[in-house]
Amino acid sequence: MINVRSAISRLARMGAAGLFAAALVVPQPAVAQLEKPSVKFSQSWLFQAAQAMFPLAADRGYWRTEGLDVTIDRGSGSTAAVQRVISGAYDLGFADVGTVVKWNAENPGRELLMVYVPEDGFPMVAVALKSKNITRPVDLEGKKVGAPTFDGARQMFPPFAKATGINQAKINWITVDGNLRETMLVRGEVDAITGFITSVIPSIERLGVKANDLVVIRYRDYNLDGFGNAVIGTREFIEKHPRTVTAFVKGLNRAMKDLISDPDAAIASLRSRDPLISVETEAARLKLYVRELLLTPNVRENGFSAVDSKKLEATIASVIDAYSLKTSVAGSSVYTDRFLPAKADRIPPAFRE
Repeated sequence: MINVRSAISRLARMGAAGLFAAALVVPQPAVAQLEKPSVKFSQSWLFQAAQAMFPLAADRGYWRTEGLDVTIDRGSGSTAAVQRVISGAYDLGFADVGTVVKWNAENPGRELLMVYVPEDGFPMVAVALKSKNITRPVDLEGKKVGAPTFDGARQMFPPFAKATGINQAKINWITVDGNLRETMLVRGEVDAITGFITSVIPSIERLGVKANDLVVIRYRDYNLDGFGNAVIGTREFIEKHPRTVTAFVKGLNRAMKDLISDPDAAIASLRSRDPLISVETEAARLKLYVRELLLTPNVRENGFSAVDSKKLEATIASVIDAYSLKTSVAGSSVYTDRFLPAKADRIPPAFRE
């Protein structure tokens, strides 16, 4: 039992300063309770600049502020990220939009839903050394093209081939490890590689090859525009954990803006996960990422994840057509904006290169 008289006596001895200190321990309103306060998240790729917003959000406590504890693991491609989420091993993941569309069309009843699409630009490319005399998409026919099985650009090659008249039967795919892809190109073990422009170009340049010695074939230059990666979850997880998803998106959105306004902090967060990264290479990669994929005119005007419905429908149509899929999907069944912060909170800051 509390001795009231003794307690009053102690407070009297504390005086005004003590009363003020006592007031500080009054419980503060708690963060809204989340359905699942601890989640596992899979990146789509390695700890590189184009994934830096995730460790940055964790290091700056943006998810913790929302009452959320996030475990982040590196990825090995969009298809792998999709499988991790579908299996339930991970709650949320990061995967390219085309791969998500293909999964949903092929797996009715097990659909994924995108809740945040930060990459409004289309990142996919095929890259070759000029010495290989590959200047057009059709020149890839009869060549050895290296990429990991789960590489998003390899997964989206069929729509690219259909848009450019490439005979896919004449492509000699060489399955490579993601860490060795660029090295094999430089050594001449493959004639070309596919990947995200933000992954392959800085990594090739780090190996001593100058940009002028490369041929970069952008998918988007051949009537195949689209998006990059998006945050995904199963429809079941998202419907059961709306406050958790909202907290994740809110924290990530803050980190997206910091990625642009404070790139040094973003690189520092990467180094905390992988001390062996090259700061110079990742700084160059980050500039490329912001310029090519993030700060599109649409994002500058409407904010991150302001998905243009016509562009999304065109992306869906190209995937369905290229893979000859029997079931199409509606844009609303692939993406939802219900978890986004207000538009004013999603407008990106200026980027100073």
